[in-house]
Amino acid sequence: MPLDPDISRFLAALRTAGAPPGFAGTPAEMRERMRGAIEDNWDPAAFAPVASVEDLHVGHLPLKVVRPVGHTAPAPTVLYFHPGGFTMGSAHLMQDVARRLAHELHACVVSVDYRLAPEHPFPAAVEDAADALRWVAEFIDDLGGDPHRIGLAGESSGANLAAVTAIGARDAGIPVAGQLLAAPVTDFATDYPSVARNGEGHFLTRADLAVIRSCYFADDDSRAADPRVSPALTPDLAGVAPAVIGVAGFDPLCDDGIVYAARLLQAGVSTALRVYPGLIHPFFGMPGLSPAADAAVSELTAEFAGLLAGPGHPSAPSTKDNT
Repeated sequence: MPLDPDISRFLAALRTAGAPPGFAGTPAEMRERMRGAIEDNWDPAAFAPVASVEDLHVGHLPLKVVRPVGHTAPAPTVLYFHPGGFTMGSAHLMQDVARRLAHELHACVVSVDYRLAPEHPFPAAVEDAADALRWVAEFIDDLGGDPHRIGLAGESSGANLAAVTAIGARDAGIPVAGQLLAAPVTDFATDYPSVARNGEGHFLTRADLAVIRSCYFADDDSRAADPRVSPALTPDLAGVAPAVIGVAGFDPLCDDGIVYAARLLQAGVSTALRVYPGLIHPFFGMPGLSPAADAAVSELTAEFAGLLAGPGHPSAPSTKDNT
């Protein structure tokens, strides 16, 4: 399938403008480019309606709590981890995504401002994600949530943290109803064919992935084999939360997400895989650029809603694997 025409026009515009790669320059320069690219194109009127947005701190960790219109307890509660290659991004910049999740899931969404590399390399973000889940589980009543309907969601690096946190939740005995992993990176130790196939000209590049590794690992490549970095390398995935995984056909990480879905299925974990052949990384944060990306976000969110509804609910996924 060819590249989505709207995405193609977006990439062509970047080339015409001579835009630098997303991970070029210093971390401060990367973050400023990302901030400008997002905030300069915001249309708050297009944000999904929500009842409230509250900023709070749990120790050093900032959280943004988004409650949907008509929020009634007990409701699903979702931890959302933003993308940005572990080096940039924030709950503020991804508030449109958090608001949409809250609106479409009828859930309280807790967006996590985990610490960023290279100032705070692995395992800082993993520890922050685990702390956020423990806090949500402990104060679920105050959030108006249902302790049996806690979900984890993220895209790209955020999906990595969601996957790692889901495994940690299993090991800690914290019930998680489901995980939504959009364009996840789950295995830093394997050079999948899609990295070579899609590693140039499709927004996220092979060079970007090298920068991400250097920053997140603090130049210690041995960390790639740590299951808290590469959840796909976890020896036993049985018993982790059911998953909805979405991948893009022109993403260097496409094969990574497909293989992780297969490993979950092999471990007996209910997993719905959705492949969007014409999209790029990070499509889940690009619904305004392409109707196809917008439809993908809606489909994945609806699948995730089924997991949060619980077994037997009419909106629960009826299949384990559908590419």
